Amino acid sequence: MSEMIKVNPLPAPTWRWLRINDTEIGVTDDADEALTEVELPGEISDSALLEAEDVERLLSAESGMGTEFANWIAGCPVEPVTITATVGVRPERPAVFRIFGTEGELTAGRYQVVARKDSETTVVMYMVPEATVAVETRLLIEDGAKVHLVQVCDSAETATAYCDVAAVLGKESEFSLLQITLGRKEACFGVAADLRGDRSRLEIDTAYIAGQDQKVDINYVARHRGVDTESEIKVNGVLRAGSTKAFRGTIDFIRGCSGSKGDEREDVLLLDEDIVNQTIPLILCQEENVEGTHGATIGDLSEETLLYFRSRGIPDEEAYRLLADGRMISAIREIPEQEIREKLLERFGETEGTDESGE
Repeated sequence: MSEMIKVNPLPAPTWRWLRINDTEIGVTDDADEALTEVELPGEISDSALLEAEDVERLLSAESGMGTEFANWIAGCPVEPVTITATVGVRPERPAVFRIFGTEGELTAGRYQVVARKDSETTVVMYMVPEATVAVETRLLIEDGAKVHLVQVCDSAETATAYCDVAAVLGKESEFSLLQITLGRKEACFGVAADLRGDRSRLEIDTAYIAGQDQKVDINYVARHRGVDTESEIKVNGVLRAGSTKAFRGTIDFIRGCSGSKGDEREDVLLLDEDIVNQTIPLILCQEENVEGTHGATIGDLSEETLLYFRSRGIPDEEAYRLLADGRMISAIREIPEQEIREKLLERFGETEGTDESGE
C-alpha cells in the first residue's frame, strides 16, 4: 500500500504560503530491500556486531529527511549493512557500495558506518541509473576519526532517489560529504550532522543538475553543540527548463557551542526561464560567541562572461553548456573510485588526463 509522507522539514518553519517548509514523497509499506554490491578494503570490517551503546547512538541520531522518513524506513523489511573502521586504521582504498533496485519499484537500503577513534575511511555509494531507491546512512564518528562519504545518483529520467544521512561527531572528528545527482525524476537529499564533540568539523559539497520535469529537494542541518566546531556547506547546481529545486540550509548554534563557526553558500546557474528555484538559508542562534554566514548566487551568465566566450568564437548556447558541464565535471573528479569516476567523465567527453577546458 502506498502513502505520502512529509520529508526534509525546515527546522524552524517559515510562512506556509512559500511551500518550502517540507516536501512530500510517495512510499510503500512493503518496499523490497535494495541489492547492494559491497567492496571493502581489508582494514574495514563488515561485522554487524556492535555494542548496545553504539546501536543506541546510531538509531537516536537525527534524520536529515525527518522523522516520518526515519520511521518509514525503520519499518521496512531491510537489515542494515554495517561497516566498522577499527581504532587507528587508515585504508588507502575506499569502501564502495553499488546500489541496485527494481526499475519502477521503490526499494530501500539501510547502511551504518562506525569510525572508531583516530581512524580515517572513505565510503562511496553509487546509485545505478535504473534504481528507484530510498537510502538511509547513519554514521558514528568517534573522537579524532575522519569519514569521507560520497553519494552519487546517476542520471535517470524515470527513477527517483532519496538519500538520508544522520551523523554524530565526536571530539576533534571530521565528516566530509560529497553528494552528486546527474538528473533524476526526483532526488531528495537530507543531512543532519550533530557536531557534539569539541572542535569537530563538517564539510558538505553538493553538485546537481535537473532538467524537464525533474525535481531536486535538499535539506541540510548542522547542529553545533561542542565548542569551536565548524561547518561549511557548498551547493552548486544547474537548472534547465521545466525543473524544480528547493534548498534548505540550516546552521544551528546551540547554547554552549562557544567559538563555533558556520558558513553556507549556494551557486545556481539558471539556463532557462521556466524554472522553480527556492532557497531558504537559516541560521539559528542560542550562543553569543559564534560566527554564522550565508550567501547565494542565483542567475544566468553575466554579459561580461558571454562577451568573453563570444570573443573566442564560442556561441552563447555552447558557453552555457560548457559552464554547466564544468560544474558537474569538477564534482565528478572528486569521486575517489576510479571506475565510477571514469565512466561519468566519459559521459561529458572528458578523460582522467584532461581538465575541464579539454587540455
